[in-house]
Amino acid sequence: MATSKVVYSGRTLIDLTGDTVTEETLLRGYTAHKADGTLITGTAFDGYPNEFTFLDVLEDSNGHAIQDSSEDVLYGRTVYRKARNNVIFDSYGDIIEDSSIV
Repeated sequence: MATSKVVYSGRTLIDLTGDTVTEETLLRGYTAHKADGTLITGTAFDGYPNEFTFLDVLEDSNGHAIQDSSEDVLYGRTVYRKARNNVIFDSYGDIIEDSSIV
């Protein structure tokens, strides 16, 4: 049976009743308790790709599209990747352990 509030000798030790966490708002793989006390595992960003790529028009400082000599508009690639979270470096700055490669 899930417990959402614990009171001992008139003192509240833990109170989850105001919590708003749900499976969808908790990061994938992390665990927590909902307001009713049930244990949940997060699913936020579950199924998202490891990388998003967008092509953007390159612009000058005035906001005008940059064109090449053939007057074709130039595009730049913007890549968004999931962040690393467990990276350990040696004294030279080289990665010696990386458990976040996806």
